[in-house]
Amino acid sequence: MKKVLFTATVDSHILQFHLPFLKLFKDRGYEVHVATNGEEMIPYCDVKHTICFERKPIKINNLKAIRDLKKIIDNEEFDIIHCHTPMGSVVTRLAAKKARRINNTRVIYTAHGFHFYKGASIINWLIFYPVEKYLAKYTDTLITINKEDYNLAKKKFSRRCNNIEYVPGVGIDPKKFDFKMTKKEKHDLRKSLGLKDNDFVMIYPAELNKNKNQIFLINVMEELIKKYDNIHLLLPGIDSYNGYYQKITHEKGLNNNIHFLGYRKDIPKLLKISNLSVSSSKREGLPVNVMEALICDLPVIALKCRGINDLIVNGKSGYIVNRNDKKYFINQIEQIYLNKDDQFGSVDKNIIRDCLLENVKDIACGIYFRKKIVLHILASNSYSGAENVVCNIIQNMKNEYDMIYCSPEGTIRHQLKERNIEFVSIKKISISQIRNVVKKCNPDIIHAHDNKATVLSSFYAKRYKVISHIHGNNKVMNSFNLKTLLFHICSKNICQFIWVSKSSFDDYYFKNKVEKKSIVLYNVVNREDIIKKSKEYVCNQNYDLIYLGRLGYPKNPRRFVEIVQLLKQHRECVRAAIVGDGPEKNDIEHLIDKLMLNDYITMWGYQDNPFPILKKSKILVMTSLYEGTPMSALEAQALGKPIIATPVDGLKEIINNSENGLLDNNNANLAKKIDEILSDNKKYAYMSRRTRETFKRVNNTEKYFLILKKIYDKNR
Repeated sequence: MKKVLFTATVDSHILQFHLPFLKLFKDRGYEVHVATNGEEMIPYCDVKHTICFERKPIKINNLKAIRDLKKIIDNEEFDIIHCHTPMGSVVTRLAAKKARRINNTRVIYTAHGFHFYKGASIINWLIFYPVEKYLAKYTDTLITINKEDYNLAKKKFSRRCNNIEYVPGVGIDPKKFDFKMTKKEKHDLRKSLGLKDNDFVMIYPAELNKNKNQIFLINVMEELIKKYDNIHLLLPGIDSYNGYYQKITHEKGLNNNIHFLGYRKDIPKLLKISNLSVSSSKREGLPVNVMEALICDLPVIALKCRGINDLIVNGKSGYIVNRNDKKYFINQIEQIYLNKDDQFGSVDKNIIRDCLLENVKDIACGIYFRKKIVLHILASNSYSGAENVVCNIIQNMKNEYDMIYCSPEGTIRHQLKERNIEFVSIKKISISQIRNVVKKCNPDIIHAHDNKATVLSSFYAKRYKVISHIHGNNKVMNSFNLKTLLFHICSKNICQFIWVSKSSFDDYYFKNKVEKKSIVLYNVVNREDIIKKSKEYVCNQNYDLIYLGRLGYPKNPRRFVEIVQLLKQHRECVRAAIVGDGPEKNDIEHLIDKLMLNDYITMWGYQDNPFPILKKSKILVMTSLYEGTPMSALEAQALGKPIIATPVDGLKEIINNSENGLLDNNNANLAKKIDEILSDNKKYAYMSRRTRETFKRVNNTEKYFLILKKIYDKNR
């Protein structure tokens, strides 16, 4: 069972804001854990952990909290940790450092309002900003709930945290307010609070603390009551200021008009009996009390601060007053008070539409359960073996990951379009071009294919997980030289190396330096897809031999033509096909003319679907200088075609001499063996059967994609 952990400094934060999201995970089959400094029962919570979080940074208990929470996190192996509140999130992210690296735990932090913001004190910037900047690198997703914080986070933290999201608040459930109160019910509730029916009631549901700044409203009430003795202020909320505001109220003689209600569960009803909502907060994320007031069609008068600006439109849903402008604040209250029998105007619900719970939950689902983005980077712009591998990966794993193919513009576009694969083209493969693509796509993983793409992608390894996929045994990699040295230097930034054959790893000059993060993963193909495509059209010509691949280095197509010339001495009626395109095409055509083989070799050129031709061919001949695990060899084996090839790299691992094919470096020997196989139907049938058996053994697609998924999901 998957597990999720929600953390916050106190129980009340979870209870007030996050129960719908605990339920969301519960409904998805997660085991839900909550860690707070409290003992209350929390709905939808399977396991409750009590951690000694402290709100104040300089408290010894926070060090103990890190230690205790780390033990829980390391033991439980959570899939997701979502932390809230300033110190709760600091403790959690420090405690989860190892889990992110070892257990692939994803850490999400919701900033309910940065302590540093436009207009904040220098002290706040000096203390809180460096802490958030440092912890950003231990945050997989940073959620901000107002636009000012989002823009600030994108500007300041995007180099350290790859995923920064904007979510409009914690979600307001309109169903809580979808009820009507009779006059009697309103009368009775007002009476229970010491209010009369004709009293003008203002409300500010908020915790009593310095930031919420209730002292401002107390001073406002002191002035208002001199003129209007039936104005009252309701202050429901937990008292975290040790009775300070009550003391001031008593000293000013305002006890009859200011009502401290403590923690209340009937805020919707209190809003329904109120005439005006007010807010004096110095700092907000996206204030729930304002959103709830707007849902109840209550006008809002609030001091200007971050978060308030996202919700109130002057003259439509209330008024925003500059900080500490008590006189203007009072004037706005008076305007509404004196016209209380007239509607202020029904609040425009579009203002808070995005803040409603269902919309916020939809956005949260997209964050919680989003697919990882994998950016495949290749240096080539045409379709061949490595490109085939990448397309195969994308098509088989697209349901679990968002896959993007990136390479220079070229003929590859047509193949990708046919497969409905997202393609981002670049002018050429370079650091600057990759930088632009990475910035645009913001991937979780960069999957670089072959040497050049690996070297260039390694420059982005500080921010992104980079995987190197080596598709062939490039001879340059087998000795000490400048290119190998550069690759070695860059390889220190690579999370995982995938080698498509044992020889490609064994022959790498610096293999001992990357052994611990290397895996040999043989390529695979989709047999059902190959068989289906082999029937899409009928090839009217039968062929003894077929060359299937790019006409260029290192495939060595010239050698194939020379083998056909030698075979012609044994078999006058030999028929061969060359399927592919490349830089050596003209040279090959010229060689065929020179050797007078035009009647024996058919040049098919590049084919989107070469399988009907392969199906009508008896033997695949491969003359490569080096290979990984060639896709064309696997495709031929899927159709039961024996392979005659040069003994290089991955071919040696899938071909057994005289069983399912033949390996030899001598052209004359190859020609002779081909003639023997073609002349003996029983021998050919035996080799064809053994070829299919080898394919079943080697082509384990389920294991291949399971391993690749583990590599993708493993964190750095």
